[in-house]
Formats: sequence, C-alpha cells, structure tokens
Amino acid sequence: NLVWAPIENGLAGVSLSANWMWPAKNSGENERLYKAVQALSDFCVALGIPVPTGKDSLSMTQKYPDGKVVYAPGTVIVSAVGGVTDIKKAVTPYIKPVKKSKLIYIEFSKSDFVLGGSSFAQVLGKVGSESPDVSDAGYVKKVFNTLQNLIEKDLILAGHDVSSGGLITTLLEMNFPNIDHGIRVSLDRFAEKDLIKLMFSEKPAVVIQVKQTQTVRSILSRAGVQYKVFGKLSKKHQVILQNYQKK
Repeated sequence: NLVWAPIENGLAGVSLSANWMWPAKNSGENERLYKAVQALSDFCVALGIPVPTGKDSLSMTQKYPDGKVVYAPGTVIVSAVGGVTDIKKAVTPYIKPVKKSKLIYIEFSKSDFVLGGSSFAQVLGKVGSESPDVSDAGYVKKVFNTLQNLIEKDLILAGHDVSSGGLITTLLEMNFPNIDHGIRVSLDRFAEKDLIKLMFSEKPAVVIQVKQTQTVRSILSRAGVQYKVFGKLSKKHQVILQNYQKK
C-alpha cells in the first residue's frame, strides 16, 4: 500500500520495522527463526532498504497443567514508512468516472496463481501447500519505482493492491464507492485459465486505472515492467467479468 504515495527517493526512501513473534527454544523453531531472519535480511539487502527497528516476542508457547502445549505459529509483521514528497499526489483506490480510461494489471512477482495461504483457502478451512512467492527482488524494485514515476507524473487515476483477497476483491473494492458506473474486464488477457486461481490468488500485484493509456504503456515497456490492459469503465453499476470470449 505504501507504493500509492509519492515517496522521496522512491523505494530507497523506505525503512522497515519488523515484529517477530515466535515459539523459540522449542524443537526446530530456533532454526526456522534463523532462516526467516536471514531471508528477510537478504531480501532487504537486494531491495536496498533497511530494517532499523522492530521488536520480538520469542516465548510464544502456552503450557497447561495437564501437560498440553500450544505453539503459536512463527510470524513476522513488517511495517513500512517513508517520507512523502506531496500528499496531494497520493493515489486512492476508487474508480474515477473518466471516459476512455483503462484498467491495467501489474504484478510484482512472476510466480503462478496459487492459493496457499489465501483468504479463499481459509474460507474453505484449508491452508494449501503452495503460496505466492517473489524470487526477483530487483524486479520488485523496478516495478515499485516505475509506479512511483507514474504517480509523480499524475498518470494514475486509481490504484489498489491484489495481495489481500485476490483480483476479484480488488475489482469489487475499487468499484464500491461509486454509484453511477462500473467496470468491465477481459480475463482472456491472462494465461491462467483456472478462474478460481485467477480471481483468488493473493500474489503481489496491483491494478491501476489510467487515462493516458499509450503514455503509461510506453513508460512501463521502457522500464521492462510486465503488464496487461484488461479492463475499462462500464455504464452499468456492475463488475462485469468477460471470460475467454472469442474475438
């Protein structure tokens, strides 16, 4: 969500705070904690941003008189801060009634549409075995700074992240605030043909609404950022999904 405000120096102007919650000193947990800290450290070094502060709760174990022991799952919550250059340029998520504007899907990860750890899986009482991942920190940095460039140039009308609820949640939330129009999207722009995975995977990505589509496409292409122009405004107050229609 931090990407929607113009950050001074882009991603390089971001700092993180890490809150570690872990049932340490139990079998295998110290090793898992070490690997988690190492992974976060390596990723931040690749991004070029620091974690100067944080806190920890490493006794996340509850023991009962009858001998039962409950271990809290190892968790880290990362908060991000950064100085904003112009708060008036911050992008909001709701769709604007701008004719001929388009919706563009941009992902930070080049991973598959998987459902592990998603809200959809949780609703079904499942966890899943494969969750979205990011293998290329350099690409994350490239996408983040390119979006910052578009925001500085006032080229983004609206924007929302996909990593909390999936693409369907993003589209609905972008459309909730308005009362007189909707959006129409073409799902055949995506290679993924499993509709459930496409709609509910929570892999890192964003949807932006733009008016100057060709200008935005040119900036994205020059930066080497992958994107899909997949939606537009609709006169009806609905979210319309067109699924693999022949042209």
